[in-house]
Amino acid sequence: EEEEGTTAQQKKTKNQRTGVWAMETGVAPEREALVRERVSAVLSEYGLSGIGKAAAMAYLRQLSKPEMERVRSWWLRRLNGRELEAPEGSHPGQVGCPEIFAGLRSSPFWRDGTSWLRRVEASAATVRKELLSLRDERFGFQPYRSPSGKSTDAGAWNVYYLDLHSCDVEANRRRCPATVDLLDAVPRKYGHAFFSATAPKTHITPHHGPTNKKLRCQLPLVCPSGGSCRLRVHDETVDLREGEALLFDDSFQHEAWNDHPDQSRIVLVFDVWHPDLSDKEIKFLNFLQTAALRKQRRLVAEKNQTQNNFTSKDDHQDDEAPCPRGKGKSNGKKKHHRAKEEEEEEEDSSSDDDLAD
Repeated sequence: EEEEGTTAQQKKTKNQRTGVWAMETGVAPEREALVRERVSAVLSEYGLSGIGKAAAMAYLRQLSKPEMERVRSWWLRRLNGRELEAPEGSHPGQVGCPEIFAGLRSSPFWRDGTSWLRRVEASAATVRKELLSLRDERFGFQPYRSPSGKSTDAGAWNVYYLDLHSCDVEANRRRCPATVDLLDAVPRKYGHAFFSATAPKTHITPHHGPTNKKLRCQLPLVCPSGGSCRLRVHDETVDLREGEALLFDDSFQHEAWNDHPDQSRIVLVFDVWHPDLSDKEIKFLNFLQTAALRKQRRLVAEKNQTQNNFTSKDDHQDDEAPCPRGKGKSNGKKKHHRAKEEEEEEEDSSSDDDLAD
């Protein structure tokens, strides 16, 4: 029951101030301050300032809505320090992936409900032409190494980034305008795309992607025939064929081979948000991801300023990463970074007023 003299508007204001963690999880009033402190600490881990935290609170007030169900479950686990634990009901093949969202369908390969994939396949010849034009480029392709260790036990693996979240890869994109147009037209794109080249006799060792909140597409562009190029996801292995796209969940353990003795394999790789996530969930997760990447860029820039050098591409992770070498959006002094981040956070929050209802 409401306390005597408390109006509905006052109660609403208090609930909004307290947030969904108190409204929906039964947090006792005496624990409210402790929970609020924990929420603030978690948001600080993403590098959010006062403006950014206020924007995040607008999202958090929506977590009781059905369209935020998957994020709500993940956020409560995040607050309790359990985000690295696989939620109940997770697919055994995803064990080893560091971030699993409950309530998302799990399948190693996706073959239904992907009409846009046919449009990607129809553009294979155009994309391949642009790819081959890069042969004369001195820069662009660079070795890929996972932060968890060596990513191959034979051969070599190189990548050419076309999209890396908010990092500056504009020089690469200008060389591949048709490919960029195709990627920009993909619905619910995740902001991560690159050409992936494996040399002859290369084996990419078993590994998991960083999260199940996205799916990965591969479009083979240069691919030796005869079954020499294969992709295993969980317990299913498929042969790669030029022009035939594959959509798979890289939160499952996966590995790849190019067993051809003298021909390389090159594919276009890009990620899309998981189809079970709502638009509002994607906006919130993208907001947090952008903030985290911004924080990493600041830390890298500060380290560079101290050491008077640049970070290596090898330091970055598959998705949640600092920008490539020399590609950060800002390399100024610390105060400049912080001011720039606050401006970006304000821009992010101003575009999400619909979530503050």
